[in-house]
Amino acid sequence: MGRSVLLAMTILIAPNVHAQDFVSSQPAGKQGKLFTAISSGLAIETQATAQELLPFRDPKWSALTIVQIAAATADAETSLHNFNHCATCLEIGVSKLVVGQRPEAHKYAIAGLIEISVEAVASHYLRNHGPIRKWYWRYVWALPQSISLCGHTRADFHNIGVKMRCDNMCLNCY
Repeated sequence: MGRSVLLAMTILIAPNVHAQDFVSSQPAGKQGKLFTAISSGLAIETQATAQELLPFRDPKWSALTIVQIAAATADAETSLHNFNHCATCLEIGVSKLVVGQRPEAHKYAIAGLIEISVEAVASHYLRNHGPIRKWYWRYVWALPQSISLCGHTRADFHNIGVKMRCDNMCLNCY
């Protein structure tokens, strides 16, 4: 009986000995490097994104980025066209919080540049740093740009479909 108890104790205790190893703590000064690591990683990913967009190294990602730029440009153009022909028309939706109720072209350009850049870098990062062997990951990388593309396309068709009938002074539009 004594040998079996000793064997059982050895089998049960042996895996737990490794869990009791001493792990030294990090010095207090190491936390400051976390911010620089994140910002330098973001800068490196942005540079890699720009380098891959120009020579079309990744055709699917490059095509999606170009189509997204075209949809955002068309959305801005149709919105500005409507604002120039209707004095009482206002911007609606989430973009109203970013560009205002009656934005000008430069506000659309800056907001579009920031939006497309962030989504292109996110999509590029997901495409190149994700678990490639997972079946769903082949499609997840396209989500940031695809959602924006759908939103801009929907807004394009809405802006084109607006029938502006205004009186002579452009005050009562319907």
